[in-house]
Amino acid sequence: MSFFYQFKIKTKYTLFLLYILTPILFYSQSDSESQSTKILAIEYMKAYGKWDFDTMKTYHSEDIHFEDLTGSEAFDQKFDFHGKENVLAFFKNVFKGGFENDKPPYVDFKIEKIFESGSFIIINSTFESLIPNSWFGKNTSDKILISIPFLTILQIKNARIISHKDYGDYNTYKKQIKAQLNN
Repeated sequence: MSFFYQFKIKTKYTLFLLYILTPILFYSQSDSESQSTKILAIEYMKAYGKWDFDTMKTYHSEDIHFEDLTGSEAFDQKFDFHGKENVLAFFKNVFKGGFENDKPPYVDFKIEKIFESGSFIIINSTFESLIPNSWFGKNTSDKILISIPFLTILQIKNARIISHKDYGDYNTYKKQIKAQLNN
């Protein structure tokens, strides 16, 4: 066999392998990045479910944008904040004065489904929490528990959350509170 013939065969073989392996290698790398992004989102939601905003803050980009349009409409107040410190201050003040240490004795996000599309992670969950009776003019030791469908959309770039959007079923929230206050 001539040198050029062997070179031609080796070149074709090498190109064939590259043609076959490139999508596999690219998919594996992309799949690995996708998994780490989902893990980041799950860890973030665990901190959110523990009302651990100092840990949540470690995942935020400096210019994070938080928004809850459903909360804004339901409570007739702004739920739209820009910047790491403003978002942190908002979260820390949600239950301010309602509970010891400004944290509900029970709060959780039960993740039911999570999927990714590009830089977005979409998390379908159930938000459960005890809420202060004082919000409703009640001075009792009875506890009000809410459990509502919740959708969180996170946008992640460079392993940091640049956008956090929540959508809660506040119609159900209000019905649950009304039922518990009337008993």
